[in-house]
Amino acid sequence: MAFGAPRSAALMSAAPNADNGLSVLALEFQVLGERPDWPVLTIRVDGKDPFTEVAKGWRGFDPAEMLGPNSPLIPGDAGRRLAVYRCSCGEAGCGVIAPFVVASPDRTRISWVDFRDYVGVFVGPVTREVEDYQGKPWELSDIHFQPDQYLAEIRRASNDRSWETPRRQTARLLHERLRPIGLVLPPDLTLASVTPAWAEEGAVLMFQRLARDPDHRIQQQPLRLLSNRTDPTRAAEDMANQLLSVSPDEWTRVFGHRFG
Repeated sequence: MAFGAPRSAALMSAAPNADNGLSVLALEFQVLGERPDWPVLTIRVDGKDPFTEVAKGWRGFDPAEMLGPNSPLIPGDAGRRLAVYRCSCGEAGCGVIAPFVVASPDRTRISWVDFRDYVGVFVGPVTREVEDYQGKPWELSDIHFQPDQYLAEIRRASNDRSWETPRRQTARLLHERLRPIGLVLPPDLTLASVTPAWAEEGAVLMFQRLARDPDHRIQQQPLRLLSNRTDPTRAAEDMANQLLSVSPDEWTRVFGHRFG
């Protein structure tokens, strides 16, 4: 979990508040509504939600998108623009709170600076195209964290899988089982994700291809797999065996799924 110099020295011009010192990061899991399979990662800074006054009701992203050994919260050597919260509707494309997350040159702090809102740019916490857009500034002050505490909190939250329901665990194990195989749904769709079915039983495998055209269109085909096994490990293996026992040319016919 290393971090290094910022991409732009201008973004590091603001120093930590001399009275309050460096802030403390806390990461919490929150279930919204009746969707226990789809919790969000809630951010606390010095024990408070730092965004509620400017974006009441906005929410964090799925823990699986924000945590882990490659957590986007870790700035890396150049820092990154990161969406940490999204519109209250749950769609990042409708708006985000996206600071530039960067480490100071002397590595004495990790900072969230230059908070901006982007519409129609983010789908998840990170996107490649963000530098092509200016975004709209949020009226939020820069936040500066003590690096050891910040990184330790990310590690702690990443190791805490209490948010993961049996259905989420099944989907994760199924993805881990299939990902190394390099599956291709003919003619050229590759496995992008495995999630619990939104309003049904089973797991949905999303195969997709990003078109090489100016609109960057995405061609997708979901497949849904079912299992009567209750143990996540056995259910994931059962689903994998079902899929692999059928020719890829027949996957859409046998397992094809439509949302809604």
